[in-house]
Amino acid sequence: MSDGGGAAAGAGLRRSRLPGIVAAAALAAVAVVLAVAGGDDESPATERPPRIVGPAALIELADDLGHPVYWAGPRPPRRLELSERSGDTYVRYLPPRASAGAEGALLTVGTYAVADAAAAVRRAAAEAGVAVESGPRGSVVLAESAPTSAYMVRPGSDLQVEVFDPRPGRAAELVRSGAIVSVGGGG
Repeated sequence: MSDGGGAAAGAGLRRSRLPGIVAAAALAAVAVVLAVAGGDDESPATERPPRIVGPAALIELADDLGHPVYWAGPRPPRRLELSERSGDTYVRYLPPRASAGAEGALLTVGTYAVADAAAAVRRAAAEAGVAVESGPRGSVVLAESAPTSAYMVRPGSDLQVEVFDPRPGRAAELVRSGAIVSVGGGG
């Protein structure tokens, strides 16, 4: 993960851009492999600032994009912050009184369009010497590259899902438990 501008790459071939996060050393190794493998950088350069939304807005966005947006479900009393950059979506879980765009490392789920994401993750993980595992609903999971990040793709999907949680091991736990699910977009 990177610090908002995104030099580090997520394990599914798409450069991560989760705000305020610095990649772990192992993730940097994956980033080098992913930079060589390449990602889908042909998305239009669009950005929408962070905003507080409800679940219905996630469904509406997914339908507009034509593909699902992933999240960790409702987590009261947390509020949902949605931001978009170049076709990527970020759902961040804010404390009750925090404003959209507030500083801080918080649970965040990113959804990125990546051609044949499962094959890309397997290839990049193999080149970096990082193991992948099977996850919920047939997904491919890369969870050990950084203690605060986990990545998930479904077979045949062109979407990579990145989960960040500042508590080490929690992102992988969320992915492995099946808590990371899609909304809208026909999938």
